[in-house]
Amino acid sequence: MIRATLTYLFVGIYILLLAPPAMLCVFVSGDEALIYTLSRFCIRIAGWICGCSVTLEGQGKIAPETTYIFLSNHQGNFDGPVLVHSIPRNLKALIKMEMMHLPVLSLVLKQLQFVPIERTNPKKAHTGIDLGAKMLAEGKSFFAFPEGTRSRDGSLGEFKKGVFIMAIKAQVPIMPVTIIGSANILPPGSYAVKPGNIKVIFHDAIPTAGMVIEDRNRLVELTRDAIQSELRLTIYD
Repeated sequence: MIRATLTYLFVGIYILLLAPPAMLCVFVSGDEALIYTLSRFCIRIAGWICGCSVTLEGQGKIAPETTYIFLSNHQGNFDGPVLVHSIPRNLKALIKMEMMHLPVLSLVLKQLQFVPIERTNPKKAHTGIDLGAKMLAEGKSFFAFPEGTRSRDGSLGEFKKGVFIMAIKAQVPIMPVTIIGSANILPPGSYAVKPGNIKVIFHDAIPTAGMVIEDRNRLVELTRDAIQSELRLTIYD
């Protein structure tokens, strides 16, 4: 309980104190790199406070000059920060519209051009997917969680197809990612943070060049099979 409280306090104070001047610098310079640098530093310190370590496997499969959309299973609240920490580039993301209502953090997400998806409104969701596809085609890599929400038992949930349509429209490869152990650090619905290790596994990229929208189901299956190949069923304590 104490570890969790210290972690949440640190992250909250860090964002409140550093986000406004960082956004001002980005507004003046037009360079978003400072926000990513500060975010990664915050993630590292928060990980140290909560006793969390990260092990990477297959990171060498990420080609430096290639735009990807990184798609991962979703076990807990640590997954997003872990991917930002683990992937060696400044990423955009598809996020839930609800995140755009969070004080201060929503301003950071907007500054970084993260794309909110309105899950309850298909028309607005398609608008977000089209915007994401345009940004992908411009060379901006993304990460997303195709399940749309955290798994409650560690098993892989149903994948939403929008993000796959986005990849096909942009003709950008998908890199499947398996995250193991994050639910043990912070289980869904839990306040307490437990020390532990999170393993992040990068799989071979799946090309979308030449695919059309009708190939989306096959692309879903290929991505799901890759993520599932390393996924261990997590039992929450």
